[in-house]
Amino acid sequence: MISTIEDPVEQGTGVITHPKFRMWWRPDGIVVVVWVPRITASLEDATACVEAMARLTGGRRCPLLVNMLDTGPQDRKTRAEWTRRSDLLSAVALVVSTPLSRVVGNLFLTVMRPPFPVRLFDNEASALTWLEGFVG
Repeated sequence: MISTIEDPVEQGTGVITHPKFRMWWRPDGIVVVVWVPRITASLEDATACVEAMARLTGGRRCPLLVNMLDTGPQDRKTRAEWTRRSDLLSAVALVVSTPLSRVVGNLFLTVMRPPFPVRLFDNEASALTWLEGFVG
């Protein structure tokens, strides 16, 4: 079924599709967002992603896995948007692929100091294992 702006949740799937990302809530309680390859997320995209999570979970606080394996850079305001809704996030696992992404991610975490646990990973399996401790 085709998603609309008014109802981005695909009927019967629990998947939210946006032009730049897909998001779903796993049965184990972890929300996953995967960005379109080689996309640069803007402040508006980050806001849409946070709002999509609020809609998907009904405002419930959950762990979030963000697959950033093939995404472009984000500016400071965009990165800051992720910490704005700490009421939605119990923990965040960022899956990155390059040493540069890891350096930038660690710098972000040092400067921004999010109000919830955040770790960087190089694979989803390790990220999911860590996030399981933040479900419920």
